[in-house]
This record gives sequence, C-alpha cells and structure tokens, in this order.
Amino acid sequence: MAVPNRYSRLSQFWLPTLLFGLSVVSILFTLRNDDIPVIGPKERTVLDSSDLEAHRYTINQALQGAGSWKAWCENSTETAKTIAMAQFDTLGEDERWSQYRRYLPQAEQDALLRCHNPRAQGDRPIKSCIFFVPKSSAQASAEPGLFLLELTTELRGVGRKNLISCAEALADGSQAIELDFFYSYYWTLHAQKKSMQFERLTGGVRIFPPLALSAPQSSSSSRAQ
Repeated sequence: MAVPNRYSRLSQFWLPTLLFGLSVVSILFTLRNDDIPVIGPKERTVLDSSDLEAHRYTINQALQGAGSWKAWCENSTETAKTIAMAQFDTLGEDERWSQYRRYLPQAEQDALLRCHNPRAQGDRPIKSCIFFVPKSSAQASAEPGLFLLELTTELRGVGRKNLISCAEALADGSQAIELDFFYSYYWTLHAQKKSMQFERLTGGVRIFPPLALSAPQSSSSSRAQ
C-alpha cells in the first residue's frame, strides 16, 4: 500500500530537523565534557610591530650563527642543536608538546606531526625542528611557555633557482654555495591547558657565499600570521 503524501511531507520536514537537533546536542556535549578550547577573534592578542621585529631579529641572529652549509650537510641534527636564541635553552624535544597536544590549535598540531614524522627527502631540503624553553623557567612559578622553530634548510648554487644536494655541493669544491633558511616560529606565553593560544611568525634568511661557509651575516625577511 502506498504511503500517504502527508506522511511523506512530514518525514521530509522532521528527519532533517531531528538530525540538526542531534548535531547541536553532540557539539554541546563535546564542548562541555572534552574541554575543547574555543578561541574567538576578541580573545586574540594583537602584537605590536616592534614585538614582531624583535622576534624576527632574534631568529635571524640565531640562524646566522647556526653553522656553515658543510656543517648542515655533515650532521644536520647536531647543527640544529647549536641554534641558540637569547634567554632560551635549546631542546632536542619538549615532552610538553605531546602532553598538551589535544589542547593545541590545528596549526601547531600539524607542525608537531611534521616534526615527529619528517618526510624522507634525502638531503634536499633539510628539515629540522628546534624546541626552546626559557632559561629562567626553573625559577618561574608559572608553567613556562611552549616554543617551536620549524626549519627548512636549502642549498643553492649562486645564480641558480633549483636546489642542489649536499653530495652535489661537496663534489664540486669550486662552486659557490648559498645557504637559505625558511622557518615557522610558534610560541605561547604560558602553557596552560584549556587556553592554549599561539602566535606565529614565518620568514626566511638567505646567507650568501662565501659567508655561507661561516654564516656570520645574512639578508632576511619575515611575515606574521
């Protein structure tokens, strides 16, 4: 027997309404019980341009003293550990990032995942992750903030657009090598659960030959997100 048209019309109305109601209840239940942080635009701090410039300058200075391109080719892991920023200690890993992972915004979760699962790309480009902790954190009463520098190191011959590998650079001793850094910097002032708010700064540092052999100076640019 055919279903009356009025029942058909009612099902078309009530079924979407029921599904919508269940979705709303599910979202409210998740927010209430899983402590998912919701950060609205009004809760975002506005960084002063001088603060961004200070961060940019600090990172650029640190990368300038991060060793030569030969050091990156010979042992990128140990060379990355030599990157030092003022008022920070450098860590190979900060366990708090994994402990607080569920409270991190998506961008920081993605960065942490890339750090733990680097793609196998040989030595072209070189991927590194450097974790920092404030030197005064031992005396601080509050939990120190989280700081991560996600770094890509590339080698190029002068006047070339394409990347070259460490093997190619080392094989041609007469070739002038340019060392390029591209970074994403993530930081928060306090690592407090349920209120993890991060600032981000991306940029790059180019070190020209022959300075790339000792990396004392560079030209650079950065942008905030």
